[in-house]
Amino acid sequence: MSGNKRDEFDLSNWVDERLTARIPGAEWNPSSSRGFARFQERQSTRPLTRRLGWLVIGVIGTSLSLAAFPSTRAFAHRCLSLCLTGSNKLQELLSGSVAPTNVFVRPSDRTKAPDFTLSDVSGHPVKLSDFRGKVVLLNFWATWCVPCNAEVPLLMEFQQKFEKHGFQTLGVSMDEDGWTSAKPFINEKHVNYPVMIGTNDIAGAYGGLEAIPTTLIIDRSGRIAARHLGLCRREEYEADIRTVLNE
Repeated sequence: MSGNKRDEFDLSNWVDERLTARIPGAEWNPSSSRGFARFQERQSTRPLTRRLGWLVIGVIGTSLSLAAFPSTRAFAHRCLSLCLTGSNKLQELLSGSVAPTNVFVRPSDRTKAPDFTLSDVSGHPVKLSDFRGKVVLLNFWATWCVPCNAEVPLLMEFQQKFEKHGFQTLGVSMDEDGWTSAKPFINEKHVNYPVMIGTNDIAGAYGGLEAIPTTLIIDRSGRIAARHLGLCRREEYEADIRTVLNE
């Protein structure tokens, strides 16, 4: 029994020594672009689905490992960002924890959207029920969410395109640090619709938010007409918006 314990102790030391030897030093300056290019080159002879599967595993595993060290946490984020922009298929796989879904509700089956009052980036109160008589696109999002970032320009386009028809986009940021992350993002992207900071109470009122982003289309009577989970296609959003506007 004592021999087994000694073997386990020695094995633990052996692992620790080799992990320590692989922690990058202060002079380490990784090139994420070069690394990704090398990975693509080495994987070019394998079937596409197999390459994508291993790429997903590699990105997640490497990013989680690097994120554990403060000195490499920023590099982990760059690595994930590079992979997302470098592969459309990978972006689809990593776009959310659930498959995008779109549910349209018949007028006879619709329920009232829970009302709320939240402050926008300028401190002005925004009350959902004040938009009664308009079709509202209510988007729950976060700055750390890749699909959310991808669809913000589309939501801005909808606001500009349909505003004259009685349409309003509203954004509710679910960032844990609130305006610290949301305000710079709003200013940088020149978001053209009101954005507020959400709370756990708001999330709970809307069913706990199964996914981020969650986007609701609310009819002129304040009822939920459509629910989009995850990053859905432009055609799905626009079809629901036009349908509800024309009711």
